[in-house]
Amino acid sequence: MNIIKLAWDNLWYNKTRTILNMILIIVSFVSLMMISGYNNFSREGIITSINASGGSIVIADKSYWDKQSEKINMLNSNDFEIIYKQLDTINEVNDYQKKLDINGLVGNENKSKFFSGYAYEKPSKIMSSVSLKAGTPIFDDDIDTMILGKDLGEFFNINYDDTPYLNLMTDFGEGISLGSLMAVGSMSLNNSSADAITIYCPLNSVYEVFSFEYGNAHNLLVYLKDYQKASEIKNSLNEYFNSEKLPYEAKDWKDLNEFLLSVIDMNTNNYLIALFILSILVFVSVMQMLTTNFLERLNEFGTMRALGINIKNVTLLLFLEIIIMAVLSSIISIIISYGASSVLNTIGFTIKFPGATDGYPLSLLLTLKDTVLIFIWVLSVSILAGIYPIIKVIKMPIIEVIKYV
Repeated sequence: MNIIKLAWDNLWYNKTRTILNMILIIVSFVSLMMISGYNNFSREGIITSINASGGSIVIADKSYWDKQSEKINMLNSNDFEIIYKQLDTINEVNDYQKKLDINGLVGNENKSKFFSGYAYEKPSKIMSSVSLKAGTPIFDDDIDTMILGKDLGEFFNINYDDTPYLNLMTDFGEGISLGSLMAVGSMSLNNSSADAITIYCPLNSVYEVFSFEYGNAHNLLVYLKDYQKASEIKNSLNEYFNSEKLPYEAKDWKDLNEFLLSVIDMNTNNYLIALFILSILVFVSVMQMLTTNFLERLNEFGTMRALGINIKNVTLLLFLEIIIMAVLSSIISIIISYGASSVLNTIGFTIKFPGATDGYPLSLLLTLKDTVLIFIWVLSVSILAGIYPIIKVIKMPIIEVIKYV
């Protein structure tokens, strides 16, 4: 206990040098916490959005996934019954719904434009993942409504209070189909390209307006209680389909969102690069400061050696000084990091990516895991940085050290 007190007193004997060391560690610690928090927030936001809108698993006929296939076979009511029966045996399945891809031309008496969109069995579930800009959302039991991307609605200069109808021309694989749907609102997908062409509508509207065969759809979106089990359940489903010689194939959210996963990987790589740079900076700076500090204290070490204090105790004392400084700096850093995160989350500062129609509130998601890992990193780098100056001091011949007494 006395040696710990001595290590503490030694740290504050030269307050300026100790404080400078601590500031370096604190700045590095807080920087990594901020980068980590932003990375976690972006990752969780992207993954949550993917799973909320597109499902954790998508099941379709094998021809749907085959880019070389000339014709895509839709799933009919019998297909869905077979799939439903299997899904009902999986406890992790939370919900599922049919989805139909639609694309073609949309227009009125004045102009027209290419569109790409989707018809959902439960559009109300999808509406929770988009930003409604004007009008009203679409509902599950609607039979003639649709909602447009914000820019697409502006292209037609639509006043949603007038409940305007737009004409749609599309092809479901059996020839051109024509129909009219009422535009009840506009939404933002936070992407200018998507907002300029996207349409969402209830699947019931397609059945009623286009006389599309009831029950048919391109695929089934499966929502899981835990998206992390998507790959496991996807593999299980595909094994079942293959063993029963069924023409279906399942893909998980990772298979279908390679670009967004690359964005997550890019953020993670940026974090690792920052970690590497800060590791070098902290290591070199702390080592230099400790070396200077220890060499200036040779009279102190000489006195200890002259009094016969064991070299192991001298080494332990020096390491304790480093550990105390690193731990104290880390505690202060954690308080600053969580305080800054709370303030930033309260302010609601928004950022906007290129091509985005809306900004989104910047938030930091700090986790206990990252906090512990960064603490271990700070402690490890500080100890490693202290090895050289400590070895330099303890290896000096006792005659050389004593002359500083």
